[in-house]
Amino acid sequence: MNEITEPPAPSPAPGQSTPYTATGPTPPSKGKRVLFVVGGLLATVAAVVSGRLAVSTLFDTGPDRPADAGQYKLVPPASFQGLTLQDSGPRVDAIKQGQGTPRPGTAPVSVVYADQAGTAQLVISGSAGTFADKDPGAAITTGLTSMGVKPTDITQHEAGKPAGGAMRCGPLDVQGSTLTLCMWADHSSLVTVTVPVENAPVTIDALAERARALREVMEVPAS
Repeated sequence: MNEITEPPAPSPAPGQSTPYTATGPTPPSKGKRVLFVVGGLLATVAAVVSGRLAVSTLFDTGPDRPADAGQYKLVPPASFQGLTLQDSGPRVDAIKQGQGTPRPGTAPVSVVYADQAGTAQLVISGSAGTFADKDPGAAITTGLTSMGVKPTDITQHEAGKPAGGAMRCGPLDVQGSTLTLCMWADHSSLVTVTVPVENAPVTIDALAERARALREVMEVPAS
């Protein structure tokens, strides 16, 4: 693809001084700013929920540890409902940047599912590990409200298979756009599924159904 270059600035007329032109880094476009804001938010909610799920019992082997803790891992399939996995690119980079260093004993996941034209349709941010919290739903609610989702807008949904747990969904305002997101959590994983803010809006129920379908193929036995 040919690179588009800016035409040279016109020369000043005789007797006129050269106009001052400010120099410096070009500010990021609104689209790129939104990408990194959303990426940071997804990473933040993952960190908040991961912390609550793990609490101080990340590697707890005592009697209070759930029997299914750490029994599953996250393996994003190469394709999902006609979409293709992307594990790199600006959107993925934004989430990874926000995630920072993984918590000990956890394996982060940051991927996108795109259509045949390469346009992102689903954004996935999550982590697998050994989580001992007995109320994943409460942890999700705390994480979503920490992002800025209004408590009255958070809805509860069937979590699906294979490991039960909880799912919560809600809309979030991001720089004037609405980001629809759903999160599931259990004793082995926490995952946020969103639709890019620049895409056509989807209903909460539709996204929850898609998140359950993704979970069924993405969360697999750890051994």
